[in-house]
Amino acid sequence: MDLKACRYFDGSGNEYIINNDTKIILEYNPVKPLQSSSGIYDGGDYVKKEISELQYDKIISTLIEAKENRDIHINDRVKGSGMIILQEEDKESVYILEPGSKEIDYIERNLHNIIQN
Repeated sequence: MDLKACRYFDGSGNEYIINNDTKIILEYNPVKPLQSSSGIYDGGDYVKKEISELQYDKIISTLIEAKENRDIHINDRVKGSGMIILQEEDKESVYILEPGSKEIDYIERNLHNIIQN
């Protein structure tokens, strides 16, 4: 799989973008109160940072693992679900993950850990 970029949306709608070009960049676009369903939730601050190849490999492997576990895929995006968008050379694939799945927890813990360190 020759990934050009991937995006992940968490259960609150916060977006994580991972680009693998000349540098590997992780970008975090948080939901702000005006965009949230409650009108109160704030996903925090925007972050854009270069990450290591090791960090990239760890994130991608968790996303691929979730992609391959069809038992946790659902048809429609609902609150609490995760969404993976994989951008390859000539196609884009979308996978919606069931709320509460261990894969969502693992993906989000890895992403939060990288953003905070």
